[in-house]
Amino acid sequence: MQDDIHKEQIHANEDSYTRLVTIIEASQGILSLLIASCDDRHFRDSIIRRYEAELSPQISGYRVQLNYEEPSLLSALRQLQQANPELPKGKAAVLTVTGTEDLLTVALGEDTIRTEIQRFFGYLQWEREALRQFTYPIVLWVTPKILEQISFAAPDFWSWRSGVFRFVATEVAKETVTPTIQTNDLYLIDSEVIETLPLDELLLRVNQVKQEQGEQSSALAILYDRVGQAYRSLVKNQQAEHLQQEIDLGIEYFQKAIALQILLKDKPNLANTLNRLGNFYQELGRYERAISLYKQSLAISREIGAQQTEAASLSNLGKAYQFFGNKASNLETAIAAYQDALQIYTREAFPVDWARTQNNLANAYSDRIRGDKADNLEDAIAAYQDALQIRTREAFPEQWATTQNNLAIAYSERIRGQKAQNLETAIATYNNALQIRTREAFPVDWAMTQNNLANAYRNRIRGDKAQNLEDAIASYQNALQIYTREAFPVDWAMTQNNLANAYRNRIRGDKADNLEHAIASYQNALQIYTREAFPVDWAMTQNNLGFAYWERIRGDKADNLEHAIAYYQNALQIRTCEALPVQWAMTQNNLAIAYRNRIRGDKADNLEHAIASYQNALQIRTREAFPIDWATTQNNLASAFLYRIRGDKADNLEHAIASYQNALQIRTREALPVQWAMTQNNLAIAYSDRIRGDKADNLEHAIAYYQNALQIRTRQAFPVDWATTQNNLAVAYSERIKGDKANNLEDAITSCQNALQILTREAFPVEWAATQNDLANAYLNRIRGDKADNLEHAIASYQNALQIHTREAFPINWATTQNNLAVAYCNRIRGDKADNLEDAIASYQNALEIRTREAFPVDWATTQYNLAIAYSNRIRGDKADNLEEAIAYCQNALQIYTREAFPINWAMTQNNLATAYRHRIRGDKANNLEYVIASCQNALQIYTREAFPIEWEKTQKNLRLIQRDKEKLEKKITEV
Repeated sequence: MQDDIHKEQIHANEDSYTRLVTIIEASQGILSLLIASCDDRHFRDSIIRRYEAELSPQISGYRVQLNYEEPSLLSALRQLQQANPELPKGKAAVLTVTGTEDLLTVALGEDTIRTEIQRFFGYLQWEREALRQFTYPIVLWVTPKILEQISFAAPDFWSWRSGVFRFVATEVAKETVTPTIQTNDLYLIDSEVIETLPLDELLLRVNQVKQEQGEQSSALAILYDRVGQAYRSLVKNQQAEHLQQEIDLGIEYFQKAIALQILLKDKPNLANTLNRLGNFYQELGRYERAISLYKQSLAISREIGAQQTEAASLSNLGKAYQFFGNKASNLETAIAAYQDALQIYTREAFPVDWARTQNNLANAYSDRIRGDKADNLEDAIAAYQDALQIRTREAFPEQWATTQNNLAIAYSERIRGQKAQNLETAIATYNNALQIRTREAFPVDWAMTQNNLANAYRNRIRGDKAQNLEDAIASYQNALQIYTREAFPVDWAMTQNNLANAYRNRIRGDKADNLEHAIASYQNALQIYTREAFPVDWAMTQNNLGFAYWERIRGDKADNLEHAIAYYQNALQIRTCEALPVQWAMTQNNLAIAYRNRIRGDKADNLEHAIASYQNALQIRTREAFPIDWATTQNNLASAFLYRIRGDKADNLEHAIASYQNALQIRTREALPVQWAMTQNNLAIAYSDRIRGDKADNLEHAIAYYQNALQIRTRQAFPVDWATTQNNLAVAYSERIKGDKANNLEDAITSCQNALQILTREAFPVEWAATQNDLANAYLNRIRGDKADNLEHAIASYQNALQIHTREAFPINWATTQNNLAVAYCNRIRGDKADNLEDAIASYQNALEIRTREAFPVDWATTQYNLAIAYSNRIRGDKADNLEEAIAYCQNALQIYTREAFPINWAMTQNNLATAYRHRIRGDKANNLEYVIASCQNALQIYTREAFPIEWEKTQKNLRLIQRDKEKLEKKITEV
């Protein structure tokens, strides 16, 4: 039978919902007053979210809450219109109004004639005509009790209604809702502790007092207050069977007590009851209403000189402001209220209240936005330590543990002092708290402290990093034994997110597995952290998921990066520059990293997106405000400029160098040695590639920066980074101009061999292949040792590289290595010369499968040039055909190697073209000699005696020989 009732109610709710949505859609452009009632605010909120989502994006949803000080529907709508200037422009919208559930049914103060609910009805009745200006469907949400009264309390308004929609939360629906009870580690204790009877006995006593003393006795007022407290206790301890009903009854009995106390002019008890009703509202998360009640209590207690009640009101007011929106001004008000309370709650007169208020004041300082963050945390730590003078383990074990937990949080976040020591203090203090907060005695508090302890272990500096992360994971998993999705959905989501962070950074275990665990935990968190319910946490988790997908090993890399970009863009829907500037800048930086590494899309476009996002981040991450983050983003921006495709290459490299040098202003060896070494390595790469300045000097700078990096990047401490920098240093030595060339190449070989001690094929196959290629280059050009042996080493290393650098997996690297291998075969001494040249030609032609003119014009020209040399020297095939091929390849190369763009390559190719024409068999001999002379003269435009004396001399010699050949030919023709 009960199931049938549930089904009927579900059908009734769905019918009301369908009618509501239909009328909203049909009412665009006209005023339509829709009155909806619901007996449960959480169920109501879910309905609002549902119809706003269903109607979007065609119809936008706007919400406003009634101001209880002026409970006017018209004023609320005008406030909404002022905050959203687009509304008067005829935009399709639905306006949702809530807040009637918080209107009091008692008049506070002797001068107040009408209650808030009466004033609300009055505004509805007399402001009806003014509502015509709002040509939208307006959904006014009321409680069932208000709905019963509205037809006779505001009949004119009622006559304009376009529909009434009743929703009743079923028991099934209610079971899925957790009340918004404040469960953090701030404990608010009333100014007096009242031992109360069970609820049923209290209600029986109420009836007895009514019969014996009438409806207006002081005893009845006290009983009403105690019934209100009893309902509050049921709700707070999660013992309510019908949650919303018991909330409503608790508030109703407190209001009955207040009404009777006002009538009896019982101001001392009135001040206390206002305080207790404020506490109930605060525990329900209705801070604005709580603040109003505390202010009423404060005014009365000051009027009658009740100092203890005044202090309680101030302390409670401080807590309410502390959690009300968490705004900077509210926290200042909270701190001031606590400090005022401490004028009364002295250590000598009220030691327990003094300690509790010190703890709460410390919490406010921990969260404070204004003032210097470091100072605020010092004030918090001092206040917690004050609280612990009274809150000892022996006298107040629970409160001692609470304050130990809070003090540990402050030490975790502390700016002053040594960071490593602060974290050790935090860990020790959390462990203190866990001596009392055991799983058996205080399971929820135990879970909270386990989560906090895990955070400290995750950030710990001392001890073994890998073990610290294992300890963090274990503590998070402990917390999740209590923080289940069913019992504590929000805490479960928070801990899932934290656990994911630990798995993402985990050292032990398989990295790929760890990242999969991280992704799964983030996705768990998003089951609760929805955009609608927890937009800020949703955005945080979206950002974290982006990071995990960026690092992910499994799955397709290109797909993973697309997921990362999508998650970062999701996060930026909430993390805007205006609303969350620091988080916006962080996500912009992360998004830029993803774009910089993106595989899909146009590479040039991706790098432009990356640069734009880094520059966005730097709008917030200034050197003054966030020096470390500024340096990080400067380093990242430099890397984007280093690989930028668009713009002038020389300019891009200058931008990169400037940004790396900016980063090094903060990333000093003393302060941030690891980051300093990373940026030194990166700056060296930029100098290696630099176009401006003297090439020889640039390479000296690069070598110096690599050697700086190796001061920190030692083999013992950072083996992979050491090997990477060794490989980079090898490339710089191979290209070095200054110093003895033979020595430089020996240094290059040594550095490559160092790198290969760590970069093995098994552990780092891609890096191993790159280093094999670089080692081969060094052997190819080596001066010392036996030339034939060196070329064999080069060929072997190129072939090693090609085991990993396959055409399918790494087409660009494969083509580069094919080109380099061909060069080695061209110069090979061992083996059959004719075979070597055939191998060289085959490898060059392999390279051209990837190095096309359209995709890689410069590399295409380089390989065309190399092929020309190979065909010039070819033994097999017809000699005349080979020389024609050589000429054609030179001419191909000159399409890219123009005098303006690549003057040296142009001159070199002109010189080789001259050689091919000089030996040409086909064509007219005289014409060929003219081509030779013209090409030599072209080469001499660049090969001047001052700039290239050796090349100038060789070309001049060739030109003299050609002139002699020409004279002989002309003489021979004349004689004939």
